[in-house]
Amino acid sequence: MKRLMVLLFALALAGAAFAGEWHIETVDSDGVVGSYTSLALDSSGRPHISYYDYASGNGNLKYAHWNGSSWQIETVDSEGRVGLHTSLALDSSGRPHISYYDYTNTALKYARWNGSSWQVQTVDSAGHVGSYTSLALDSNDYPHIAYSDNPNNDLKYACWDGAEWRIETVDSEGNVGMHTSLALDSSNYPHISYYDDYFNYHLKYARWDGAEWQIETVDPEESVGWYTSLALDSSDYPRISYFDYSDSTRDLKYARWDGAAWQIEIVDSEGSVGMYTSLALDSSDYPHISYYGGGDLKYARWNGSSWQVETVDSEGTVGAYTSLALDSFDCPHISYRDFTNSALKYAWYESGPGVEDAELFAEVRDEGVLLGWSITGDIPSSLRVLRSVGNSEPLAIHGNPLPGSATSYLDRKDKGFQPLARGIEYRYWLEVIDNDGLVSRFGPTEPVSIPDQTPQLALGEPYPSPAREAVTIRYELPNGCSGAVIEVYDLSGRRIDTFPLAPQTGRGEVFLDVSEY
Repeated sequence: MKRLMVLLFALALAGAAFAGEWHIETVDSDGVVGSYTSLALDSSGRPHISYYDYASGNGNLKYAHWNGSSWQIETVDSEGRVGLHTSLALDSSGRPHISYYDYTNTALKYARWNGSSWQVQTVDSAGHVGSYTSLALDSNDYPHIAYSDNPNNDLKYACWDGAEWRIETVDSEGNVGMHTSLALDSSNYPHISYYDDYFNYHLKYARWDGAEWQIETVDPEESVGWYTSLALDSSDYPRISYFDYSDSTRDLKYARWDGAAWQIEIVDSEGSVGMYTSLALDSSDYPHISYYGGGDLKYARWNGSSWQVETVDSEGTVGAYTSLALDSFDCPHISYRDFTNSALKYAWYESGPGVEDAELFAEVRDEGVLLGWSITGDIPSSLRVLRSVGNSEPLAIHGNPLPGSATSYLDRKDKGFQPLARGIEYRYWLEVIDNDGLVSRFGPTEPVSIPDQTPQLALGEPYPSPAREAVTIRYELPNGCSGAVIEVYDLSGRRIDTFPLAPQTGRGEVFLDVSEY
């Protein structure tokens, strides 16, 4: 007993020692900097940030990146008042591309690093265009940009085809195109979330289907859709974070397309929260959102069953113009503005070693499917087993999470949330919730199915148990079975009754009178 107690104590200490934490630092405080930040991480997990420097009333586009030992900061464009509404993306070589607004010339501009110098060009100058830019790079590293056409109150879209910029109007119904966010799907087709600020004040969404733009209203509630941020999940379904700025709410909201309809929910309603949202999806397609609330930088993430909300930075008035990215461990990194000190700040979460890997197997048994796994790394806080049919979204198959020390789970044929059916192929995943609350998903297993015919004898548990009068016992017999019997023994091992079973195949049950036992 002493040995067991010592072992459990050692495990508890190990879990506590690897708790993660937030790190916060000032990147740039030279001038009035930190507005319109946009953050991306390179293949080494190092941050790159574009932002606006409103120095001496002029305004420049600036760029900062971490080289492994220090921040490297430079001015990208200083021709007039430039650098508002920046959007940054890194290409396959880790080189930065930035779209931004030229206030002096009321134009959309684009800058890229070619390995030796910045190449800057004007993309669109037809009127008062280029605010609320959002940039994404396709599989050829070609830029695509969504932005607003202010005089015409339209949503516009520009893309580089390798030879020239192609520009088109996506939506011109009312006053649209503010607070845009752009993402490209697996076919390089654009998806855009944006705000309809005319009579509707709604959140809207547009996508290119290969032939034309499909446009719809996502949230019809009044005064919703500011500060949209769009991401596509592994099925190319859109997810959007945004601000509900109606007088009665002022909440952070989140919308996701489930394949049939939009599912909308409130993430945070504690005070006036939800401005400057930035959304990213982790390796399990779970959403993470950075945003501004009550003068603080806030962060929310979905852990598979509920939203976890926390304040990251509350030193002064901080948290506006957030931009969020997740590293290879699904840990968040956030750039944002410190209004109190007119500075650009950066926060990142560093977790403990956590779970490094997990191997799963699924094996058909008489009672159902037995799942087993081995985990490399720290013992997690808890576990969840998920199951899917075909290519459908995997769902948890039990209520409360399993303890982190668990190594197997039996998915019973006749119990659980959704009992197993014969002849259906199932796949299984394991979700690991580490001591920091971060969720990792492993799997799937190879497909398994319950055969139409039971390959061997199967005996169910007696019901009810305990019993005073009668007990029902279910059983299954394989093909060609004959001479099967059910025998009853007492606690001493003495056989007290025998019940022959009629020759048959498949399921059956017997009723035992146990009142005299």
